[in-house]
Amino acid sequence: MSAGPVPEPRPRARVLVPALVVGWAIMLFGVHSARRDAGDANPLAILVHVVSFDLGHDLVIAPVAVGVGWLVSKLVPDVARGPVRAALAASVMYSVFAYPLVRRWGRRPTNSSTLPLPYGRNLAIILAVVWIVAGTVIVLRMRARGGSRAHQIVEGPSPPR
Repeated sequence: MSAGPVPEPRPRARVLVPALVVGWAIMLFGVHSARRDAGDANPLAILVHVVSFDLGHDLVIAPVAVGVGWLVSKLVPDVARGPVRAALAASVMYSVFAYPLVRRWGRRPTNSSTLPLPYGRNLAIILAVVWIVAGTVIVLRMRARGGSRAHQIVEGPSPPR
């Protein structure tokens, strides 16, 4: 008695195992390198940092990201959902990266070449470009769907009659 044809694995499933193998290989290389160079480092301090970063990610960053994603899925129309999520992710990454520069951590008054640029203004420009690109993609999607009426983005498409 046969149960029927075996379904094809979904594309996501075909990527999962190689991604896991690569991820674990990178982590094992990091552990091996840390153990090899343990004389040059403080293993206990490294362990404390790794555990605290893991806990910070799992207890703060991941739940916030899931919550924001859920809010976007409930509040943003389908046509704009992808671009808004991408723009939010890029904005957070750029902001986290630039935060120490904007705060001017490490600046030395006696050395004018440390942190010489207007990082706050530059971050604002980058964020503006990210959201302009997202807005452009949304407008192009709306036009491709057959109309650029502004109410489609606010109220969603009209229900069929």
